[in-house]
Amino acid sequence: MKRVSRVSPSGHENPGLELSDAASSQSMQQYTGPCTSVMSASVVRSVTQWASYARGRWKRATRKCMRRKPSGESLSSKYKGLAWEEDVVDGDAKEQQLNKRLLDHFRVLAANNEDTDEVDLQFLNEILRDGADPNSADKYGQTALHEISRAWNVDVMRFFLERGADIRRPDAFGVTPLHVAAALDYEDMIHFLLERGADIEAHTYKDMQTPLHFAAKNDATEAIQVLLRNGADITAHDYKQRTPLQLAVNLDRSEAAHTLLELGADAGVQDSDGQLCITAMIGKMTPVANLALNQFHVKDRMTRQQFFYLHLLEPERTRLKKSHGKTRSEPTSPLEFIVQQGKLDLIMHPVVLKLITVKWNLYGRLGAWILLLLNFLFIVSWTTVAISVSVSPEEDKRYVFPQDWWRVFVVMIALGLTVLEVYREVMEILRSVRKLKDWQQWCEERLNEDLACTHPMWPEERHYFEGQIKFIRSLKGSYLQDPWNIFDWLVYVLLIAVLGLHLADVYLVSQTLRMYSLRIFAVAVIFIWLRLMKHVRAFRVMGPFIVMLGKIVGDVLRFLFLYAEIYVPYACAFWIIFGGLTAVPSMQTVPQMLYSLYRITLVDEYEFDAMVAVDSVMAHLLCGTFLALSAVLCVNLMIALLSDTFQRVYDNALANAVMQQASIILQVEESMPHLWHFYDKQYIHSCCAPLREFYDDEIITDPDQHEEMKKLTAEIKDTLDEYLTIQKEAKLLNPAQTDDGNRSPRWNSFSSQQEHLGSLMRLEKDQQQQIQDLQDLREDVKKLQGLLLQLIPSKPTTSADVPNISSAGLR
Repeated sequence: MKRVSRVSPSGHENPGLELSDAASSQSMQQYTGPCTSVMSASVVRSVTQWASYARGRWKRATRKCMRRKPSGESLSSKYKGLAWEEDVVDGDAKEQQLNKRLLDHFRVLAANNEDTDEVDLQFLNEILRDGADPNSADKYGQTALHEISRAWNVDVMRFFLERGADIRRPDAFGVTPLHVAAALDYEDMIHFLLERGADIEAHTYKDMQTPLHFAAKNDATEAIQVLLRNGADITAHDYKQRTPLQLAVNLDRSEAAHTLLELGADAGVQDSDGQLCITAMIGKMTPVANLALNQFHVKDRMTRQQFFYLHLLEPERTRLKKSHGKTRSEPTSPLEFIVQQGKLDLIMHPVVLKLITVKWNLYGRLGAWILLLLNFLFIVSWTTVAISVSVSPEEDKRYVFPQDWWRVFVVMIALGLTVLEVYREVMEILRSVRKLKDWQQWCEERLNEDLACTHPMWPEERHYFEGQIKFIRSLKGSYLQDPWNIFDWLVYVLLIAVLGLHLADVYLVSQTLRMYSLRIFAVAVIFIWLRLMKHVRAFRVMGPFIVMLGKIVGDVLRFLFLYAEIYVPYACAFWIIFGGLTAVPSMQTVPQMLYSLYRITLVDEYEFDAMVAVDSVMAHLLCGTFLALSAVLCVNLMIALLSDTFQRVYDNALANAVMQQASIILQVEESMPHLWHFYDKQYIHSCCAPLREFYDDEIITDPDQHEEMKKLTAEIKDTLDEYLTIQKEAKLLNPAQTDDGNRSPRWNSFSSQQEHLGSLMRLEKDQQQQIQDLQDLREDVKKLQGLLLQLIPSKPTTSADVPNISSAGLR
């Protein structure tokens, strides 16, 4: 409801609020008190008119004090206002009763919660005049000012302040009316409270949070701007050393975090537990994290340098320890969150790319090569074992000594490498489970600490913490989320099975066992060679193709489900009509029939004439419809799926390659901690705080074309030197000729110069030849310039200006 602006002679917007209590009281007493003398009719009439006028002014003032216009969100969901339980006992019984009536007036209005509710200022004025305390509080220390800051007009606040209410009085938790107005984004109330002397840096008692903290954790963007314009400290810390920005991020308030970043909040802070603000941003608000990462990359165009503050992306590595009975967990790095959640847009940020490059050069490349070589040796050893078993000539003995000693040696190497790989996988599982358990315990303890600081009348914050605790308890380990880990165990199971069959065959010498062991060996060799891609993906040349293959596998599985929906019923139908008949040899057995249907899908040869001879109608019906559904519909659908997958992966080829490289770096950090002995553990914090590099956005060159550019530069220089030499010779031969080569030589009309006519004509002919040579050289220079501009990426203005300058020089 819009409030009409009315200004009284004293300067107040609402003249009804400055109604004189003394005059009103005196007039009413004269009207209602006992008459000790005879009053004239005119006096009685005057008193009656004055009382009626006073009541009218109170009604007009009350109409100005309606509930604040709703903002689209229920205020009670964030802050309930005054408690209904017993109030703070203060004063005698009469004063306590008056205080209760004062607070109950606001409680009833809050319970009614209608936009047309009005504060009865006349009623409040009467009970305050009768002795009610304007600072009376409920059981949590909340006064009427807290309720007014939540939902009522500024004029109601002015009414109470003029009658002695304390604007700085906090409740039992340290929450002031300014905290309430800031949390509920009540911009007009914030302005009014600050004008009247509210403490903008007031801290709550338990969590030590300022009004700016309250605005940040409640997504009150307008309140944030008002508070900062009025001098609020954007770096204020709560009891966990969290700034308003970090508190907004922890409570998933993206709009507030974005506003604070735009207003200069520092994203490189960490709390008392070493948790980085940027880490929570990456996990909860990707666009805001992208904006925050820009703070870690500073460009100085004047000195042509750029600075990467990589140490702000890498938390200090501390071992798990306990202090004062509380578990302290190792902070999770931002890079881990980016990889775990597959943030392709963040992985390509210049700061993250530089961090990956530094780690890769520091220890990632060495670790990746070690893993690749170990896996390659593992593959070669098992491949050698499989081939040696398949070509064993002896029928009664699988190994003949001493000539087969090398086969036993290869088997031992393969077995040892398998044990090593299984041990690494088991340790990775244990580390993943232990890390998740420690992290869950740490998060739950910290959330319980925040939960203990919540205000009973602020339910939304309490519900958020309770929901986060349930969510954290439901989290599962990330080991099985990587399909390559599942594929590894499939390979290990195959190898254990084939090794068991082979050992049984060695002792029992059974052709059946040999046949099954060779079959499993054949399948296992295929799988272990495919496993090589897991370690090749760390190199950016192969990374996108490995990702593409993984996506294709998912598409194939979806296609197989649809294909099975068509294949199974048609297989039953074909078996019912043609199965087991000698007239159709390809369908005499179930395996033959299934393979024959697969060949129909591939539009291969099948015994259609034989099926027509058995049942012409069903042969045409089944073959025609199955061919249309499987070969036309399903196969083309699969091609479309694969094309879409290829396009998506190709569009993000570099990002996928970098993501795979970062994944291997994290794997090396977890599984190969002994590599830390070969480099400085504090390298990033000591040498990358910040990392300084040359920067020039005007010049962009391709290192692969550097040698070709040098050759072109030398050719251009030689051509220009030749051109200048010819031009000098031409001037020496004909100094009187002008710059225009097409102009004829000047003839002397005197008879003494006629004898030189022949020589001048020869000179003119030579000059024309030189001009032709110059034109040819000019064309060569233009061609070289065009080739150079194609090889050197440059700005359009630069590439457009170069030919003009060169042409001018040639002319």
